[in-house]
Amino acid sequence: MKILPIAMSSISAVKPLKETKEPVTKPEFKTETTVPATNLSFTGYNIQKKLINVTLSKAKEVSKSLSTSTSGHRAPYGSENFNKDIVALFTLGVASYVLDHYPFEEKNPRVLIGGDTRKATTECLPLINDILTKQGIDVLYIKDPVPTPLHAMAARDYKVDLGILMTASHNPWTDGGYNLVTNNGAIAPADVTQKVAKYVNEHAERGFCYENLTPIGASQELYPYELYKNRLNSYNLIDWEKIKNSGLEVCYDGLQGTGSYVLPKLLEEYGIPFKEVKSNGQEGPNPTSGNLLLLSDKVAKLPAKLKIAISNDGDADRFGILDEKGNFINANDVILLTAYHLAKNHGKRGAIIRSQATSMQIDAIANMYGLRKIETPVGFKFIGEDIIDLRNKGEDILVAGEESGGLTINGHIPEKDGIIALLTIMDLVATENKPISEILTNVKMELPKCIVPDNYSVKLLNDKDKEKLMEKAQELFDNAQKGYNKFGEKHYIDAEKSLLHRKNMEHYKPGGDGIKLFLNDGSSVLIRKSGTEPLVKFYIESVGRSPVEAQKNKTILHELMNKIFKV
Repeated sequence: MKILPIAMSSISAVKPLKETKEPVTKPEFKTETTVPATNLSFTGYNIQKKLINVTLSKAKEVSKSLSTSTSGHRAPYGSENFNKDIVALFTLGVASYVLDHYPFEEKNPRVLIGGDTRKATTECLPLINDILTKQGIDVLYIKDPVPTPLHAMAARDYKVDLGILMTASHNPWTDGGYNLVTNNGAIAPADVTQKVAKYVNEHAERGFCYENLTPIGASQELYPYELYKNRLNSYNLIDWEKIKNSGLEVCYDGLQGTGSYVLPKLLEEYGIPFKEVKSNGQEGPNPTSGNLLLLSDKVAKLPAKLKIAISNDGDADRFGILDEKGNFINANDVILLTAYHLAKNHGKRGAIIRSQATSMQIDAIANMYGLRKIETPVGFKFIGEDIIDLRNKGEDILVAGEESGGLTINGHIPEKDGIIALLTIMDLVATENKPISEILTNVKMELPKCIVPDNYSVKLLNDKDKEKLMEKAQELFDNAQKGYNKFGEKHYIDAEKSLLHRKNMEHYKPGGDGIKLFLNDGSSVLIRKSGTEPLVKFYIESVGRSPVEAQKNKTILHELMNKIFKV
């Protein structure tokens, strides 16, 4: 049986270092001494003792970020909150977790590692590989930049014990990101991240770790492109030949991210013509309308009848889509179109899952086809958990998504996939042989009411001001429960519906997920605070009998929110 050099109880009695608030100045792990193997009963192993250059207070801070965030730990690379020492400490936490939770007799536990195109990723992956293999863990190593959905699929299909994904997604280029992925192909849930965080803090408190001088775990390189392509084809939802023969002109901007390593290759392989646009100068690889101006200009100038502009964010789990005129199509509408296409043109059925910040217009598709509706807190990890739970019960989804630009579909991984989102919309345009703006207009005309979503953020001076706004939102909720439910001059809060929604959010997340108020005319407002900065996010969804009326109501609610919250 293999010896577990990091998870032995005999080490736990070592006196920890004293906590200090001094900033970390040492950039790398330092070898202190070589410890004779006989002292630790590690017969046959050459063990060394290495210092951990992260204070306990800093370890607690960053491990909390890793365990509570909806998308791992992110911060500027090279800062005191994200550097090689912190990456090494996180990786030791992962090593302890898999060694303690996945017993083995004849083989090592196995961890998948990979990430995006950022400096933090390219510099830290070799370090992660070295630490894991020296702890007796086998590594599946994706060295080339890999989209998050491909990494998630590999974690699932290779049945690894855990995946480490280095990406800061759509954040500024200066950031690094450290994320955990399960062998379900989903973002690690709280019960996993909290345990890893516990090990991280234990290592920091001890102040050092033991490792083998040479790797006792194997490292194997792979790239899951063929795996991903074959899985896409097994769904029979992307008709490559139909897209190719439709005359659809495609412009693609991967924003210098990982999507550029996969989507163009797929289009080339199936003979689908496209023009690759390479934008420069973005603060971060985020497919917003403001970052896609060059792409918008390119598609607007194409003479083709059918044309579309598509984009991914830095790790290709999100999407950006522009219509034939170069107009940005918001994520709510893309999710709506995806659900419509899968249900109508492909005959698929299943639950529709959306975050509470995502437009309820998608619920209308569920009602039209008699499908189950599920609403979660913001964060795809909650959606992913529900997808896994449904599938364990023999059910599936039609589509699941969130307004920030991520979705997944029937039969696919329980993680955001911006590549399959783009391909599904291309399949829709080719199937209906109409410009996407026309398809969207027609779909919205079929909905029983007009719905206009909107969201914006307010940056405050400090966390104290942020909490004051949230206290005001809570006051509105509490007063409505007491019967004081007036909201402006024309609106009233539906206290019962708001309470039921609150209880549902608390089922997923202690304390809920912000304050959502449902109004008497079917509109709603959601107030959520940022967990990382003095920022409050407002989401408004207005309804009307016509697009003009719904837009007018949105303006009224926007002005009312600003007045109530004095922003």
